[in-house]
Amino acid sequence: MIRRFYRCKLLQIFFFVGFVSTTAVCTANEEAVQRMTLDRSDWPAVVSTSMVLANDTVRQILSSVHDEEMIRIKIRHFADSSAAQWAHDVRTWLVSFGIPASVILLQTNGDEPRRLDILVGDPAATWFDD
Repeated sequence: MIRRFYRCKLLQIFFFVGFVSTTAVCTANEEAVQRMTLDRSDWPAVVSTSMVLANDTVRQILSSVHDEEMIRIKIRHFADSSAAQWAHDVRTWLVSFGIPASVILLQTNGDEPRRLDILVGDPAATWFDD
């Protein structure tokens, strides 16, 4: 009889610890979003592999992606054709550096025409759906 009680108590502890760790992981996922900006003045006029790789924001994105197994990238751009083309070009360069196109989302809701807002983070977090 004591043995069964001991097992039930362990089972309750097991579920409690599992619940707490799951809650901690979900909270960590929400906070694990890196926000970056890429200004038009920082993007080279003549684009080449070495010039793109020299950009701090691009290097930061690439290091973030290679540090994590599952990642999503959202590129927010201003609602005009030149900003949309620039965002598409940045996406094309990221894909050429080995990031799957399926993890990169282009979104039209940037604040400034000469800046891209880039979010990098966990796909399970709610930020990606906003």
